[in-house]
Amino acid sequence: MRKINNYSISKESLQEMLDSGKFNPCLEITLQDKSGQHTHKLSAGYGDDLEVYSEGSEIFILYTNDMLGYLGLEVFEGAKKQGDIFLEEYELKDVLGRKNLGTFSVIQHLREYIT
Repeated sequence: MRKINNYSISKESLQEMLDSGKFNPCLEITLQDKSGQHTHKLSAGYGDDLEVYSEGSEIFILYTNDMLGYLGLEVFEGAKKQGDIFLEEYELKDVLGRKNLGTFSVIQHLREYIT
């Protein structure tokens, strides 16, 4: 698994937000992988820390918010979303075994719940 640093984050357009019936625009990540350039809508919030990794044809986006006590993982393959998982602080120990794991270990544990 390798870390990806070359990506951009933006907000969805006002028209997309209105068309989907939302009151706030979601974040979008744009990145390049082996199959081309892709833009994905994220569940992450504006104050979340993002870490992006790839393995094979899969892109893993881990977002955390220590202040609000949650983390989430979204997995994409090419232009398609494979799945996601979201955990509140009280669920972290049950799912991960302990709270302070490294990013790679967190992704390895959580990907079991997605595929």
